[in-house]
Amino acid sequence: MKNRVFTTGEVASICGVSADTVSRWFDLGQIDGYRLGPGGDRRIPYESLRKFMLSHGIPLERLEAGERRILVVDDDPYYLDIIPAILAREEDYTVLTASTGFDAGAMVVENNPQMVILDIHLSDMDGRMVCERIKDRAETRNTRILGISGFIDEDEERELADYGFDDFLKKPFRVEELQARVSALFGLSNARVSRPKRQGA
Repeated sequence: MKNRVFTTGEVASICGVSADTVSRWFDLGQIDGYRLGPGGDRRIPYESLRKFMLSHGIPLERLEAGERRILVVDDDPYYLDIIPAILAREEDYTVLTASTGFDAGAMVVENNPQMVILDIHLSDMDGRMVCERIKDRAETRNTRILGISGFIDEDEERELADYGFDDFLKKPFRVEELQARVSALFGLSNARVSRPKRQGA
């Protein structure tokens, strides 16, 4: 997707305007792109269009419809290998990985994943803090977050929703169980109810 280049007509359809309007944006330098030869057709790269849409408040869902990006965050190399392998068996997901909360934050900003599979206990920070930061971003407030951990008690599990988690899966888990949870989360409506603030937050 990131290597894709759009015509003015495609950009017009995505942004809900006329092709003439897109041509005007291009000619005024408001959206970056290039021409196919002197005086040729205009072309707008994916990153240029994404940057333009973000700066003008145009929902990125129009650009990224159909693409399902999942970020897997875990400091255990086993799970960073096995989870993408499991997801690749059934669906056409774009799977990204990060081994620290810091790297996860950078990848979320860069890629705006529709789902994050997030280990609760990371080596550099608490996964609950990572979850809150993802949900607090306007671009990723609707991102589904599946928490995973082998070290969490029932009281902590019940509190995960307060941090923004949409579901939780205890390690170790079965292949079919992970596939089912991911599919179910992608089936959720984009409509979100504002999560309550934790006391003292």
